[in-house]
Amino acid sequence: MDNLALSQGGNLAFSSGALANGTTAGTVKTTATITYVINGAFKSKGATDNLSIAYVGPTVYGTPADGSFTGQVGGSTRLYGLYLDSAGALSMVPGPICNSTDLAAGACALMFPAMQKDKCFIGYLRIAVTSGTTFIPGTTALGAAGVTATYDNCSSVPAEPLRS
Repeated sequence: MDNLALSQGGNLAFSSGALANGTTAGTVKTTATITYVINGAFKSKGATDNLSIAYVGPTVYGTPADGSFTGQVGGSTRLYGLYLDSAGALSMVPGPICNSTDLAAGACALMFPAMQKDKCFIGYLRIAVTSGTTFIPGTTALGAAGVTATYDNCSSVPAEPLRS
């Protein structure tokens, strides 16, 4: 099958960046070099600390333009897609919010944000917050009280949502 005909448009990561919390609050880091392709052209991004995950963009899924959300009763969970462009700049796109209690019961699934034009999906940041806790990308420390941050490194956007 012609990879350029697929939904990711020939944008794939070939190695894991081993995503982790950055040393500065509200940032992430890669601890390994990421080799990736954008529109068929090979790219590489060396291990880098303190990559900003601040989000400034359109209001998505009913949340503010800064990508923030506040935990509802039972807590809330959301995926943020992490993308590299051809210059190696990191950007983040929020996905829909799921009630954490509903997620654990199988009544809700975590949806991935859509692919971004001319960017490679390298993984995602999963943020779970307790009831009343607000998470603001790029501002809130990823290890703050009431915030649980986990990562998964990916080659492309998974075809299925996360169900737990």
